[in-house]
Amino acid sequence: MLTMSFILDGDFASFKDPSITTSQIVYYIPSKSSVIGIIGAIMGITRSHSFERLYSDSFIELMKKMRVGVELLSEPKKIIYYTNHRSLKESKTKPFKKEVSQFPRYRIYISSEYEEKINEVFNRINNNDFNYSPYLGHAYCPARLTDATIYDDCIETCGIDGELEFQTSAVVLDESENYDDSFEIQKVDPIADDSSILIERHLHHFFNNEVFQNRVLKFWIPVKSSYSFYISKKPTLSKLLNLGKDKDSIVCIY
Repeated sequence: MLTMSFILDGDFASFKDPSITTSQIVYYIPSKSSVIGIIGAIMGITRSHSFERLYSDSFIELMKKMRVGVELLSEPKKIIYYTNHRSLKESKTKPFKKEVSQFPRYRIYISSEYEEKINEVFNRINNNDFNYSPYLGHAYCPARLTDATIYDDCIETCGIDGELEFQTSAVVLDESENYDDSFEIQKVDPIADDSSILIERHLHHFFNNEVFQNRVLKFWIPVKSSYSFYISKKPTLSKLLNLGKDKDSIVCIY
């Protein structure tokens, strides 16, 4: 399995929460499908051209073959503003609340057994050669992709007697809600006194026995910080990858 990372940033991001329709609430981090959408854009893989299907076959295949990880490198900031939406039933306007994240910056990790895909993404970022312009959740939020790095000596961390203890500054997927009742994040300890962490719940897409599924799952997001995690068992939907550069630091890819 070959792994690489790159910096993803921009002036604004709009990764919307699809469960809320009365206003436009945004996440602080992109979901896996959003990251795959950015990767697909630079590779020329279209998401879908049909109203009946959310994802094309090629997009689903890319999501199936590639794992992603996210590290939040910026302070979480949002701007709230209002627009007027005109009613289709009567001649009046209604204020609509919107949000965007300001100056988001992430280190994105992608990993796959199909090394040619990783190498293609690496070369396209280094050469600034994109089939479609990448953006951060919306066309008015253009993205910048820089600092592509490949890791050759990654090792999966499996723990001892089922339990795992690891340190990371990357997002950690929590499977305890809506997926696996026996999975538990038993303790989360900050490495430094000024550390901070966020929790978001995303609609997460994954494959279970080759069947495409989705669940709303919890994500622990260290904010420019490192944390020690203690979990009850080896995760099923994600892998804990040691990148080789720092034996005390792990990246969760899902």
